[in-house]
Amino acid sequence: MAAKFIDDIIFNGARMVETEFSDRKDGRTVITRSSIIPNHGKYLTIPENVKRCYYLDANEKLVLFELYSRAKEDGKCQVAMDLVSLKLGISERTVRTCVKELVKKKFVQVSKKGRSNIYTFDALKDNPYLVLSEFIHEFIQNYYYKAGLRKDKEWVNAVGDEGIRLWREAVVDTLAKEAKKEEFYKPYLLRLTDTPDDYENIASSFTNELLELINNDVMKKASKLGFLSDAV
Repeated sequence: MAAKFIDDIIFNGARMVETEFSDRKDGRTVITRSSIIPNHGKYLTIPENVKRCYYLDANEKLVLFELYSRAKEDGKCQVAMDLVSLKLGISERTVRTCVKELVKKKFVQVSKKGRSNIYTFDALKDNPYLVLSEFIHEFIQNYYYKAGLRKDKEWVNAVGDEGIRLWREAVVDTLAKEAKKEEFYKPYLLRLTDTPDDYENIASSFTNELLELINNDVMKKASKLGFLSDAV
């Protein structure tokens, strides 16, 4: 399983273009040959759900991607933390903190060999942080874009464009401030871990709680602006 995971995520996508050029008599340079060759050191393809994971911060992603880039065919990599620090231009302390978080969030497992860590990559399929992150992106798709909001024509007609603007501001504020709070998302992580087959009910509960928070925020914003409608 680990080998296939690494093949799919690292080697099959880590490629670069090798190109040959030729100078023409009219002074122009043209491409005469272009081919795709494996290149594990420069380019790395990462699954979209990992790249946009709402519950990994920027440094955690940097560290995870650096570890991915060093993976061998057995699904493991061995590297010292000070080297990761040098490669990424962040402190070793930050790297260590990120690794702890990546272990906690079930992206990697760590063992020791001398001064170096051995990293084994966990399967992504049922990672609760990734699943919860995708709930967020589905929520954005349905409740941020006007196309999704306009499905409720009665509401849109009642509040107009000003109401839509307030709603979108509330979506942004709520996701930035509330959805990342551990006390908000931790119960859903536990449910996804304990009862993964209850996916639809968990997603529904998650969405409804976010909507309640957003509605409360909209009411506050509308009240301050003197723009308050029963429809909101």
